[in-house]
Amino acid sequence: MIKTIFTLILVVFLLNGCNKDNKDKTSGENTLNSELILDGLTYSVQGFSFESGNVVLYNPASSASKPDFMVLPDTDPITDDVYAYLDTENPLESFGLAGTFPSSGEALDFFNNYKEVDITTFIPFAKPVRENQVWVFKTRNKKYAKLLIVKVNTSIKNNEPFAEVTFKWVYQPDGSKIFP
Repeated sequence: MIKTIFTLILVVFLLNGCNKDNKDKTSGENTLNSELILDGLTYSVQGFSFESGNVVLYNPASSASKPDFMVLPDTDPITDDVYAYLDTENPLESFGLAGTFPSSGEALDFFNNYKEVDITTFIPFAKPVRENQVWVFKTRNKKYAKLLIVKVNTSIKNNEPFAEVTFKWVYQPDGSKIFP
């Protein structure tokens, strides 16, 4: 009997813990890339959703919901160098560059201590995205997140430009400009 009660308590505890972590996730580290993924007869791209705290697949032709942003590649017309940028389906200008730093330590220190959104001018794209940058993102619901660009990889893959970005993020789901 005691064994059964203990097992039930453990199962309830684990289920509640798992649900809370997914529902209330407001920070983390993720990687997005620009690879097109065949989804039925059309292609999808990875996007990131702050509300879910996860990477999601987005197909403009069939997805019911839109991610907050995606990573896309572009090519410099003069040098042919590939670079990464962040794009959004958000109708608002959503990106603000809070800072660019010479080292990962300085960028992380700024990111950790950046507690209040002080950006007043936002732009439609985060372009180009480089390591050790800190960006502020304003969602379509006028909620805020901050991003630390940790790693950027770009290349030509299958004769197409390719971009991959690893980022740390903190999301403020209550709409205030103050980060926890």
